[in-house]
Amino acid sequence: MGLEATRDLAIIGGGPGGLYAAFYAGLRGMSVSLFEALPFLGGQVAALYPEKAIFDIGGFPRVGGAELVARLEEQALQAGPELHVGEEVTGLGRDAAGVCLTTARGEYRARAVLLTTGVGRFTPRPLGVPAVDDWSGSGVGTTVRQAERFRGLPCLVVGGGDSALDWAAELADAGAQVTVAHRRDQFRALEASLSRAEAAGVTLRRSCTLETIHGEGRPESVVLRDLKTGVCEELACAAVVLALGYTADLSALRRWGLPLDGRGLLVTPDTMAVAPGVYAAGDVASYPGKLKLIATAFAEAALAVSACKQALDPDARLQAGHSSEHGSGGPAVATLGGGRREDGGDGA
Repeated sequence: MGLEATRDLAIIGGGPGGLYAAFYAGLRGMSVSLFEALPFLGGQVAALYPEKAIFDIGGFPRVGGAELVARLEEQALQAGPELHVGEEVTGLGRDAAGVCLTTARGEYRARAVLLTTGVGRFTPRPLGVPAVDDWSGSGVGTTVRQAERFRGLPCLVVGGGDSALDWAAELADAGAQVTVAHRRDQFRALEASLSRAEAAGVTLRRSCTLETIHGEGRPESVVLRDLKTGVCEELACAAVVLALGYTADLSALRRWGLPLDGRGLLVTPDTMAVAPGVYAAGDVASYPGKLKLIATAFAEAALAVSACKQALDPDARLQAGHSSEHGSGGPAVATLGGGRREDGGDGA
């Protein structure tokens, strides 16, 4: 590919924020390339909790992760983005003409870039117990596929945050017998997550940790230790979910010379600008008072796209008006048609 700018905006990250940004950029009449390192769109939602219910998306009282990603992908493809799925961006350079992105497949130019990379490359946190972290069989993981498979079976979820309580409730709703083990007295999860788990009949074990897993190839029982008394108890168990969170690796952004504050990229909140021609939205964007929600990522993506549009075209308005004023889908969406996927795949 030549090194002339072939797109107005390159979006790095195909999670909810990136997908919505691709749609909104099309609404603003911008051409887009969307890069996602994973072999499917949806980012962390698709990779980690496709079956888990999400309750804090506007207009959806309850929506599964896979369904949300499918809706967002359908919306984004209206704008005709050029999709580079399974293609990790390894280099980002800037000059007066815009940005140059490097991947294993080549180099790409765009007039500006929007980073919607979430927390970066994420790695599950280990429990710190060798007998658990070194488990070599199946039935132990950080996510759940097909919760219905565990109907009537005893399951253990380890952790005290929203993911732990939400997974526990999902398994319980599917008919599993669920225990949650948390090493602290108080859960970190939202009150609503805790209430939902309790209403689903989940057994909550506080000040408790998982010591070991017994079984041949799959869990058959687990040993829990009470951290206050030291007493151990063995429970029947068919599956273990380690919902301990993830560590984020943003080292690529540091190598690209972008300003980080330990939580993400430092942005100007009114434009989501990181540097000239570089914008960020979603979990990777950091500023005082930041609230990490998918809903926040949508708003930040729209703000970043609009600020970018105005920077590239000074005659453009920051406020584009309401999409309902443009009829079905808006002028850009109506004319661009379906998306073009560079990897030849069929999407998530």
